[in-house]
Parts: sequence; structure tokens; C-alpha cells
Amino acid sequence: MSGVRAFLAAELPADARSCLARTIDDLRAAEGQGVRWSDPEALHLTLKFCGDVASERVDELIERCAPRVRGIEPFEVAIAGLGAFPSAREARVIWAGVASGAGMLARLARKLDSACARLGVERERRPYQPHLTLGRLREPRRVALERLAPPAGIAFRVADVVCFESRLSPRGAQHVPLARLPLGAAGDLDFAPDIEP
Repeated sequence: MSGVRAFLAAELPADARSCLARTIDDLRAAEGQGVRWSDPEALHLTLKFCGDVASERVDELIERCAPRVRGIEPFEVAIAGLGAFPSAREARVIWAGVASGAGMLARLARKLDSACARLGVERERRPYQPHLTLGRLREPRRVALERLAPPAGIAFRVADVVCFESRLSPRGAQHVPLARLPLGAAGDLDFAPDIEP
């Protein structure tokens, strides 16, 4: 029985990814070695990481999640600020934050968490904190984020949730869209061509 490493996320438009690519370049210049930087083309706002899902249950996962997101109308998100997990003094992850739309993203995340739990996917233990992972440090250390201009003026509309397959490779993870789940009452579930139900 083969499985799919799946997650649900809000995609970023090309102009937002382009702005964040400049932020990553600035961070790379400031922080130097020892950081695995995110590919700007793959940046997304994760809403629910599902882990390995049996291939034959992927359609069921998508079909359970779709009605949950239809009850939420499309909304605006703005990206701003930089931070680190667990802290800037002992950083393991460098991220860009969400200035507006965080409450709606959290609401979406809760609905998806509940839908996925019905398929046996483990529920989240920590409160949802929307962010974009820009880099992962190989060893925890202090990062001087205050010296950098944080991303600003990045805003976009979230109109759907994308179910992705994460394919791991030596060059990093490839994110392959499996289906788009539209927000709001209008719109049909859009499966990617290679996984038509």
C-alpha cells in the first residue's frame, strides 16, 4: 500500500513570491552559511500537514475537506514582519509573519484539522500560528533579524485551499497540487488531471 505525503495550504501569487525572494536574498547575505533557504516558488501558508495518507484515501480526504472550506468566504491576507522559532536567540526556523487575515487562516486551519481527524490524521496539539518558512537552520543559533528590512506591502486574496503532495528528493521537497478546494458557496472542487476521482 503506497502513501502520499499530503498537506493543505493557501498558495501565494507570483508577485508575493517575488517580493519574498528578495527578502530571502537579504537574509542569505546577512546570515551566511548553515541555513537551508526555501525556494520562493514553493512558498505557501500551510493550514494542515496530514503526513502520509494511503493513496486510496486521498480523494476521501479532499472530499471531506471541501465542504468545510465552502463555509468561509474568500479573504485578504497581508504578509509583514520577520521572526524565528523558537526564538531569535536560538533560531531553528526563520519566518515571515501574517499582519492581517491571521484569524481567518486560523479558522480555516481548525476546520481542516477537524475534517482530517475523521480520517485518522492526528490533530494539532499547538495553536495555529500562520507564517511562511523562509529558512531552516542546520544548528540553532542567534539571528539578527532586527538589522533587516522586513517584508512589507505583500497582500493577496485567498480564494481556495490547495491539497498538495510533498515529494521528497535530495534537491528538496517538490509540492505537487492534487486539488483546489474553493472558498465560499460558489465553485466546484477542482481535481488535478492525474487524480480524477
